[in-house]
Amino acid sequence: MRVNRLDLTRYGKFTDHTIDFGAHAPGGCDLHIVYGPNEAGKSTLFNGWLDLLFGIGAQSSYNFLHPYPNMRIGAEIDIGGETREFVRIKRQQNSLLDGRDQPVPDGALLAGLAGLDRDSYRTMFSLDDETLEQGGESILASRGDLGELLFSASAGLGELSQRLVRMRSETEGFYKYRARSGRLAELKTELAGLKAERDRLDTQASDYARLTRAHEDASRRHAEASAERKAIAARLAG
Repeated sequence: MRVNRLDLTRYGKFTDHTIDFGAHAPGGCDLHIVYGPNEAGKSTLFNGWLDLLFGIGAQSSYNFLHPYPNMRIGAEIDIGGETREFVRIKRQQNSLLDGRDQPVPDGALLAGLAGLDRDSYRTMFSLDDETLEQGGESILASRGDLGELLFSASAGLGELSQRLVRMRSETEGFYKYRARSGRLAELKTELAGLKAERDRLDTQASDYARLTRAHEDASRRHAEASAERKAIAARLAG
């Protein structure tokens, strides 16, 4: 995964602010350093990146300029061998969008993180005093997901984490709590339609018996009329 551009469209103190890292030059160095004085927005930038990856928290502190419904972060990312546009907004469901503002599953981004969740990503890649201290304590105490990630890396199980992410994405595509879309919701709608069609075509036993008697009576009268017609025709012929 490589970030080509990060858009702080409406996030924290930033409005329509973009940091363009440019395309990777093959064979060249691909390291970028973002620096600035205190309160310049470096922490805001990093937290915006985390919120893009993992979602804007329920009680985000970066809504002091832009209220929750207006918060928006975007990025152009090289992932899975292709370049894609992603947008994150503040919403309980379907908060990750593509470049056309159409919802996409979170797995589209998480698949490129080899199973890292927000806390593990922050611990491993956020080089501030607080996270370095917390990460060191977690390693020494062998607690949290970081120890598991280190074990997975040493055991060569990185691909297993990616498979778990893909399976989670597929599961959410079939069913997600309180989601209105998904394969299960489609099947429920289809089942409701089939039940309605069955009810429309279904006939009660009493109606069936009445229709059967009417059919038998009509058949009998038709046979009598046919016999009478033949008799009349025979007399006329004689």
